Amino acid sequence: MPRIAIVGPEAGEIVLTGPIQLRILEDGSTTGHRLGLGEIVVAPHTAGPPQHRHAQHDEGFYVVRGTVRFTVGEESHDAPAGSLVMVPPGAPHTFANPGDEPAVVLNTFTPDLYVQYFRDLRAFAEQAGRPPQGGEITEIMARYHTEPATTYAGDDTPAAEPRTTDVQVGDVAVRLEERGTGRPVLLLHGGAGPASVAGLATLLAARGTRVLTPVIPGFDGTPAAGDVADVPGLARLFRQLLGALGVSDVLVAGNSVGGWIAAQMGVDEQAARDTGDASAHRVGRLVLLDAVGITVDGHPITDLSAVPPDKLPDLVFHSPDRFRVDPSLLPPERLTAMQGNAAALNRYAGDPYMHDPALRARLEAVRLPVRVLWGESDGVAGLSYGRAYAAAFAGENDEGAEFTVVREAGHQPQLEQPERVADLVLGRGITG
Repeated sequence: MPRIAIVGPEAGEIVLTGPIQLRILEDGSTTGHRLGLGEIVVAPHTAGPPQHRHAQHDEGFYVVRGTVRFTVGEESHDAPAGSLVMVPPGAPHTFANPGDEPAVVLNTFTPDLYVQYFRDLRAFAEQAGRPPQGGEITEIMARYHTEPATTYAGDDTPAAEPRTTDVQVGDVAVRLEERGTGRPVLLLHGGAGPASVAGLATLLAARGTRVLTPVIPGFDGTPAAGDVADVPGLARLFRQLLGALGVSDVLVAGNSVGGWIAAQMGVDEQAARDTGDASAHRVGRLVLLDAVGITVDGHPITDLSAVPPDKLPDLVFHSPDRFRVDPSLLPPERLTAMQGNAAALNRYAGDPYMHDPALRARLEAVRLPVRVLWGESDGVAGLSYGRAYAAAFAGENDEGAEFTVVREAGHQPQLEQPERVADLVLGRGITG
């Protein structure tokens, strides 16, 4: 017989305390993860989170007591007790209690994806001794396909809202998220998947750029790309993607394996320019964030596939406790997605692991503007490896690539120092 759940008034799971309290009444375990349910209590005269939007779940708010002010883009609506507010994916929103008494709201998530977000907030606060702030919240949101809403178009659609399409490139359908307008930026994720660069994509779009974020085939449940089985193949695929989109002089930025792909795209771009190939000038400049791919004697790349999950944050982050997640608390869907991403990464990792022995010598021919950014605490590929990477490039004036250390960051500096990294990606000497 199917199991039912009964949650009493003093039961449930408390995940948020303080001026905004959240009690999880249904975490999806009874509903097959089709529905999550929480009770929110908002103290008088308390504002909610910054406006944000979800990409993969609907959210509902039923006001049980008090009056809640919902802000959607640039409009506000006061909802008294008995009101229901439904928020579809992509809609910017936040809430506040403008009244003199606590407001009580029944909060729904369909599917239950966002329940784990609140657990991650609680885990961060317990480990750090304080609630997450700013870019820390952005990173946690990104794990659940959610991002801040910063600007809005005239039709109340946020300018930075991701627009997802499948772009046909030869025989491959490339999943592409696009944000913002302006000069194009191709942003390539690493082995942590598209969510690891979603927050950076939002910040870059808010700074007046058109951010193109493709999903590496095989990640996030996308199909593998047929004969594309290595990084040079991915580099060719993404240069062809730029041609299919009709863009040129693109700033290509990538993290980790994404940086490796970006470096190879630079090699291919230089070859096209040197030979007068019709595909020349699709790539204008490169930004590599803790890239892998070259061989540096005495500085091997850590094989993360052999590292226990609970030890990964120690190698990847400057402040690892901010990013520890108990796998036993993750919903099955996220665990499956993580396993799929790991399998996709291994498809492209090469042999030896994360190295192309010929790449470093080929970088000497690249005369594009290049900036190499490196987290000071990268335990996957250390600072000496990063300096060797920068020195391998010829650069615009045969002076190599510009090398910048990102303080208080590790292998994914865009997660620990998002605002700083966004400024560096678009900094002087890169956008020229």
